[in-house]
Amino acid sequence: MSHIIPAHGTGPWRILILDRDPQDPKWIMATVTLPSDVRPAVLDAAGDQAAAAWVSGLTGRRVVLVPIHDALSWRVDER
Repeated sequence: MSHIIPAHGTGPWRILILDRDPQDPKWIMATVTLPSDVRPAVLDAAGDQAAAAWVSGLTGRRVVLVPIHDALSWRVDER
């Protein structure tokens, strides 16, 4: 998997995520600082395994990916 650098620069990038869990809705603001932390998405079971392996490699720990309930997300462009 090669990384993809967003068209609007080299970072950092801010992402706003809405977790629409009816029991615990929440806004999540994330900051991505490294271009290598931006990866293409593959939407199948093999992609989930590859993503978990990639995150494990970054963190140095075994991880489990837990889906966010009916999430929406936006890239936050600062003007």
